[in-house]
Amino acid sequence: MRPPSGFPRLVFALATCCALTAFVAAALFAWADYRTRVLATESWFERFQAQAAVAAEQLDEDLVRLSAIADDLALDLSLGEVPLDQLEARLAEVVEQNPYLFGVVVAFSPEAEPLSGQLYAPYWVKRDDRHRLIQIEDFYDYTDADWFRAGIRSAGWINPFFGEASQTMVSGYCAPFQLPGSAPAVDGVHDGTVCVDYSLEDVRELVTALDLGPTGYAFVISSDGQFVSHPQRSYVRQGLTLQALATQLRDPQLRRLAERATDLRSGAIAYSNELTGQDAWIFFSPIPVPQWSLAVVAVYDEVPLNLTHHKRSQIVVTIGLVLGLCAVLVALASYRLYSQRVLWGSSVGIALVFLIGIVRIWSVEFVEVGRDPPDSVMLVDSTAMENYLADYRRQLEEHSIGEPLLVPTGVYIEAIRFETPHDFVVSGIIWQRYESPEHDDLERALFFPDAVPDKDVLRPLFRFRDGNDEVIGWFFKTTLHQPTDYTRFPIDVRNLQLRVWHPDMERGVVLVPALGDYSLLHPTALPGLEAGFALPGWQVFRSFFAYRFFDYRVSFGISEIAKDGDFPELTYNIVVRRNLTDAFISNQVPLFVAAIMLFAMLMIDTRRQEQASLYGFTTSRVLGTAAAIFFIILLAHIDIRRRYVAEQIMYIEYFYFITYFAIVAIAINAFMLAGPHYSRFFHYKDNLIPKLLYWPLLHGGFFFVTVLIFYR
Repeated sequence: MRPPSGFPRLVFALATCCALTAFVAAALFAWADYRTRVLATESWFERFQAQAAVAAEQLDEDLVRLSAIADDLALDLSLGEVPLDQLEARLAEVVEQNPYLFGVVVAFSPEAEPLSGQLYAPYWVKRDDRHRLIQIEDFYDYTDADWFRAGIRSAGWINPFFGEASQTMVSGYCAPFQLPGSAPAVDGVHDGTVCVDYSLEDVRELVTALDLGPTGYAFVISSDGQFVSHPQRSYVRQGLTLQALATQLRDPQLRRLAERATDLRSGAIAYSNELTGQDAWIFFSPIPVPQWSLAVVAVYDEVPLNLTHHKRSQIVVTIGLVLGLCAVLVALASYRLYSQRVLWGSSVGIALVFLIGIVRIWSVEFVEVGRDPPDSVMLVDSTAMENYLADYRRQLEEHSIGEPLLVPTGVYIEAIRFETPHDFVVSGIIWQRYESPEHDDLERALFFPDAVPDKDVLRPLFRFRDGNDEVIGWFFKTTLHQPTDYTRFPIDVRNLQLRVWHPDMERGVVLVPALGDYSLLHPTALPGLEAGFALPGWQVFRSFFAYRFFDYRVSFGISEIAKDGDFPELTYNIVVRRNLTDAFISNQVPLFVAAIMLFAMLMIDTRRQEQASLYGFTTSRVLGTAAAIFFIILLAHIDIRRRYVAEQIMYIEYFYFITYFAIVAIAINAFMLAGPHYSRFFHYKDNLIPKLLYWPLLHGGFFFVTVLIFYR
């Protein structure tokens, strides 16, 4: 059904065109934003899958070369081409031709005829980047070692173990041999074995060199699930298996990964760490020769999405939907364009649509609560932290800087109080763990670089020995200066940072979070905050440790310190969002009351003498009331400026500015309505048009400034 002909039909046509245009534009922007995010995520997935496959292939090629060396040497020994008195020279020739080898050993069984019950195992092993010849029998009875027992029976790869002779974690490939003239092997036991070692540090260097983002990491497991390489070195040293880790963590997703990876399958699984709250994808690829598997863990939060572009796209979509809905209401009103009830319904509806649009943009802005702080790496997982520190160590090695000294540090916050708009007081307990003997000569101290002078309390609280470690705790109360941008007040999110430094800066001390001292690390579980912690006027959403990167632009006179923003500065972060209820009750109520009063003044504006007498309407009274409202709002506005001392114009101030314009508009309307000259805009049906436009224009102005502020 079409609206009546004439002006209503013209209004319908224009409104319909505007609605269709707005909705199509909103849909296109939403689709473009969705596709951009999907393509970025897919590209990210493909990159990690490709890196996992390439690394697995490279590792497989390295291990094929190693196994070929052992097989060739074992064959030469079986054929008698390497006399016993020339064996050590032949081993020297092997390591000279293959300098990447970590070690190669020929271990004889005491029952072999040439040895007459003696042990003999010459071993060329790399130490201090040079190959040296040692005799394994000088260190221990190798005939009791698992690698020897397996190696004299069949060829194959040996699970990782700590080599007492090499003094490092190694894995290796062993091939048995039977000396010429010897009796055939009994029960599969041969005269000896040739083993080529592969240092697990080499595996670690290969997988840590992958570009996996700030906290992504990779690990390698053997055919039975034992860790060959992992950022947590203790997993490898303890001979831990992925199955055992899954059982320990009660994690069915890790158990499923262990089943698929040990079957030498490739693929990917979605993984959610219940302890840390991080979502990730784990890509795994087989390494065929040793029957190992390489897995790459990619943290989903590190997908390189342009969050600013996404936010702006969402705002543009909101604009399109708001304008489209307003046009729809106008089109519907065109069917009964001369009915005041319909016009008032459309007026209120349009105002509500603008209000919903404002709330929608606020919700988009509140996504900031879930973002990681800029120029920082969140630390909620010990494995990811170890992987990041491995990258940092590699950077130090490239600049010939020594190994950093890691000091575990924990924080427990008991209270926070905002003292000024840019300063807050925080108190609680902070502790550090000093390891012996590495930290014996380190000063037992710390400080907060953001502390306001003369407002810093650090009092010893406890000190005790925990095995070889010394644990020291302090009670602290300090006022921290943290400049804050109030441009978006009261729709603002703050990240309260406690920056912690160690005074021995010239020693290369790096503070690391004592993650093991917390039962839960999920940021929304608020680790490090006192149970029931509350901050009046704010909602606490997350707490976590992070490394902050900042270019100090000075070296502090210490040449060994990182000066380009790469030095990991430990921060404890608390993300809070202003309580909208408190903010609006204290700041918006005067504006809301003023808007109602202005509308009431507008509604009693009339040229009809009997109604004017009834309401007491006169232009002078309207001007006087408008002036009174203006001064009340002005005092509230001044109070906000006084309380927050913002250098910029705050978001909420635009609401005051719009209210000032509304006051002026109401005064002008009263003057024009009472004027002697007829104006269709002011006089049509006794001031109906300004009355209908009041709420849509007021909320439209609020919507416009909301877009203006939050689109930036």
